[in-house]
Amino acid sequence: MIKTLNVKIAVFYISLILLTPALALADAFQVLSSQIMEELQSFYPVRATEMGIHSYDHRFTDYSSSSVKKMIGKLNRFEKKLYKYRGAKLSAHNKINYKLLKSNVDIALQDLKKIRWHKKSPQLYVDEAVNGLYFLVLSPHAPMSEKIATILVRMRAVPKLFATARKNLKKPPKIYIDAAIKSLEDGISFYKDVAGDISKQHPERADQLMKFSTQAREAMNDFMNFLSTMTPGSDKSFAIGKNNFDYKLKNEYFLDYDSDSLLKIGQTLLKQAQENYREYAGYVESNHQSGNNSVFVPSTFASSDILDYYNWETNQVRLFCEKNQIVSVPEDIGQVTVVETPAFLRSMHAGISYQPAGPFDTVQHGYFYVRPIPKIDEPGFLSGRYHYIHRRGFKGSVVHEAFPGHHLQLQLARTNDDPLRKSQFNIMMIEGWALYCEQMMYEEGLFGQENAAQWLAVLGGIRFRAARIIADISLHTGRMSYNECVDWMIDVLELKTESEKKYIQSEVRRYTLSPTYQMSYLMGKREIMKLRQAMMKKEGDNFALGKFHDALLAEGSIAPALMWQVLGLKKP
Repeated sequence: MIKTLNVKIAVFYISLILLTPALALADAFQVLSSQIMEELQSFYPVRATEMGIHSYDHRFTDYSSSSVKKMIGKLNRFEKKLYKYRGAKLSAHNKINYKLLKSNVDIALQDLKKIRWHKKSPQLYVDEAVNGLYFLVLSPHAPMSEKIATILVRMRAVPKLFATARKNLKKPPKIYIDAAIKSLEDGISFYKDVAGDISKQHPERADQLMKFSTQAREAMNDFMNFLSTMTPGSDKSFAIGKNNFDYKLKNEYFLDYDSDSLLKIGQTLLKQAQENYREYAGYVESNHQSGNNSVFVPSTFASSDILDYYNWETNQVRLFCEKNQIVSVPEDIGQVTVVETPAFLRSMHAGISYQPAGPFDTVQHGYFYVRPIPKIDEPGFLSGRYHYIHRRGFKGSVVHEAFPGHHLQLQLARTNDDPLRKSQFNIMMIEGWALYCEQMMYEEGLFGQENAAQWLAVLGGIRFRAARIIADISLHTGRMSYNECVDWMIDVLELKTESEKKYIQSEVRRYTLSPTYQMSYLMGKREIMKLRQAMMKKEGDNFALGKFHDALLAEGSIAPALMWQVLGLKKP
């Protein structure tokens, strides 16, 4: 008996000795992970505010030459430290985390050292100033009476931010200058409106708010004048180049093809999407021309009821997801509220949009912004709006922005216990999932057995996203100028009205500022579909759609290409 006990003790200690190196490795890796994330949050304080990390709310990113050089040095040292873990015997979870950390460092280095956005994009500084204030105002982490102090400090820092911008910028593209000037006009109004709104709530701070808001607005106006006198770069100087584009595909999205191959994929997808859209549009025209169906409008219906419908519909789609086991919806999930876009945001958010809560904020409340509803109770207006409600026209927007789209996906991502996973924001997963949901929810019956208008909208969305893949690559590898891309998209999408053409002009302007973002929608959806097909093949009759979605969304907003490893699936 004693001999058996001693053997067990010996086995225990031998196991402990054997496990110690693995435990030490995991602990050291965790320390490095925390150091890297903290350094990135410190350097990008506005991003940290958006994430719900409020240690750096008092400042903006310092893009001075010395600061950038210092950050590049830190990132290079992190690269060397991470290299030591390549091939190390990490857990399956930490093997993914290693890739995420390296990606975060790689892309930060690319931004600062290779692309050098701080040298070419005036929009970078405008976004810093506007978002730095917006995220503070929006954040629920503290009452406004407590947030005013940091709001004032950030307002006070705006002149220095734009002084740095004037030193850094050298021949930015004309399209960047034009975009920044328009954004500055909106930013000046935004700062004025915010200061006015807060002053009404807290008149005791009105003088300080007016003083620092005025200084910030004057700095923006001076910067606008500075930009208007700058000598612009060439027509294609916004392009990051093929090498940088390919680098992002590999190191940010973990894709195994380059921009040339992606362009061919995009061209094939566009051709298919064009054929599908035109064929179904012809079918709709021949079989679903119902004219103006009359709908009885209750005398009690008013424009104030429209917003109530939006929120009701959002809850109905959530219930549909739960009832049909499309994806698990936790009871304690953060609330999402459909609201009219606040006045101070309307210059920046013209259509519908979703603003998530920061994943690290203690209060979780997402906002689904919609266009302001005109306070018109004329029969003609009310009839049109009631017809929209009668056919439940808001469903499609809910699917993309709320359930099971952005709101649910980001809420589930924040429930991951790992701070690194919680902090990831890979656009290919986020936008790919929302686009995937548009088709998936139609196929699961949310819109009935056949809803011709909705399916045509789904096909139109796919066609538009396919065209954006080609536009994204063509712009940033120097194949197209801004004007050439605008003309191409108008032609390929067969746009006729002036409003449609104006929309494409603003869209392409945005594309020049965000390489690889636009290709992420349809390519992300495509990756998710491939994962689903592989899981169906693996599990056969045991496959459950909701179970697949739960597993996919549980890992945080990480690149879909990493999910093959996470889900134990073999790539075709």
